[in-house]
Parts: sequence; structure tokens; C-alpha cells
Amino acid sequence: MESTRRWRRRRSRGVSEIIATVLLVAITIIAGVILWTFHVYTPPQPPTVSFSIPGGGSNPVWGDPTDCQPLGSWTYPLAPSLDNAWGQAWWNECEYFSEDEYPTAGNFSSLNTTEIVFTQISSPSILLSELNFTFICNGMDAPAPYTTQNTTVLLQGTLAQMTWFPGLSGSAPAGPYLGYCGGFDMGDEAGVAFGSLFTRLGVFEPLTNTTNYLVNGDLFIVYIHNGGYPLDYACIEASGPYAQPWAHDNNICPSSGMYPNGITGAPLLDIDDYHGAPPWCFENPAACTIDISYTGQPSNLLLSIPVYDLTPPT
Repeated sequence: MESTRRWRRRRSRGVSEIIATVLLVAITIIAGVILWTFHVYTPPQPPTVSFSIPGGGSNPVWGDPTDCQPLGSWTYPLAPSLDNAWGQAWWNECEYFSEDEYPTAGNFSSLNTTEIVFTQISSPSILLSELNFTFICNGMDAPAPYTTQNTTVLLQGTLAQMTWFPGLSGSAPAGPYLGYCGGFDMGDEAGVAFGSLFTRLGVFEPLTNTTNYLVNGDLFIVYIHNGGYPLDYACIEASGPYAQPWAHDNNICPSSGMYPNGITGAPLLDIDDYHGAPPWCFENPAACTIDISYTGQPSNLLLSIPVYDLTPPT
């Protein structure tokens, strides 16, 4: 009997050890799974960029065909015998080029510009469609008679929407369009700029048109217009099949004693519309600001540039 009892006790002890081992393995596996599935969440970091603002440059006013004359040598006032030749060349090289439908550019007038050049980009995957450009006008800081209580937006859109390689990239983008700037109504001030395409204020030009991402060296060209006007050719020619569409429009080509039909036959200063940042933006550092923000996740304000800093006051 005694030997039987001892054998049974030893058997019981062996079973207990096996069960303990199985439980220990199970606990180890469960603990491992818990540790494997548990991790600390670290939110992604927003992108950052640096920039430089080289000023003192000039660029053709590609977005305005009225500020363009055909290639070649022309003597003004234009002889009537040259109306058709001048008019046909103007449509191709000025109007259709501005719409990016014709590859050869005419002689576009130049205007002073400053470039916002992107440098030291923290990520190679910042989409141009997720970079928002906003030109903000602080009406309370505008000088009289443009002072208002409102903050307005002259222009807002993505860099993808404002990308244009004149003559190379297909049709010019369809928007965005210019709005108001404090109490400064660009349309009322100069004719037709309010509601005009963004190209009257600036153009985004990447180093290449083969990528949708921001890269070092991409730049935004801002027309400054803090003094002087480009030449305008809107009122030169009004006869024949290639007549300019503004012929006899007194809002653009006003009649006078010297020009009773509004057609001058010669270029004028560009007073029928407006280009660039309003001049009052250069009178007060707080008046106007350009913000460029990242709208992806997480969103981030990348740049905030006083327009005043884009060029010395004149």
C-alpha cells in the first residue's frame, strides 16, 4: 500500500509541473502579444522650409497681352498699311501667348519683381496642392483713403493652381482671381484688375514641371509695382480683321481731342489695369502680409512675410 501511495504522489507532482509550465508559456505568450501591440503614439512632425527674397529683378508681364507688342521693329504712330500685319502678330504673340496657346512670345513690357525662393525643405513629399498662398491686406493699417476696419484677401490659392510656365505648360490656369486689398479696389483704381487672373500679381515657377512636390530652388515671382508703369499697347490698332478687342472702349482707350476715336496708334502708360502689390503695402510693415501654409496633416504656417520687406520703399 505504501508503495502505491508514493507512486500516486509522484504522479500528481509531475502533472502539476506540466500544468505550471503550460500556464507559464501561455502567460509569456500573452505578455509578449500585449507588449508587441502596445506602443507610444508619436504624432508626425509638420514640414518646415526656409526662404530667401532676392529683390531688384524684373520680369515680363506675361499675364497681360495689352502690355505687349509684336516682335520686330515698329514705328509709332502705326502706319495704316501695317495694321493687319501688326494686328495678326499681336494676336499670336501677345493675346494667344498669354493664354498659352501660342509658343512665341512678343515683346512684353517688364515690371519690377521680387522672388520668394524656397530653400532647406524638410521633406521631399510636400505637395504643391497642399501649399496655400494668401495675400492678406490689413485695412486698419492702410493709409487714407484706403483705411478700413476689415482685413481682406487680395489673392488666395494653392501653388499648384498658380503654377505657370508661359509658352510651355499648356493653357494658363483658370484661377484664382484677384480680390480687394483693404479699401483699395484694384478694379476701381485702375480699370479692370479686380477679378483678373492671379498672373497680374504673381506666378509660381518650379524648377521643373515634372514634379508635383516642392523642391529647393522653386520660386514665386511677385510683381511689385511700387513705382512706374509698364507700357500699354491696347489702343494702337482698331481696323481690319485683326483689330484689338478694346477698340473704341472709352473705359480703356478714352477719346480726347487728339484721339477722338480713342485709338492712339502708339503705346501709353498702363493705366487701364493694375499689376502687383498695391503701393500702400510698402508704406507700413503691418499693412500687407504673404502667408504660405501647409494644409496637409499636421497643418503648419510655413512662411509669413511682410510685403513691406519685399522691396525698399520708394
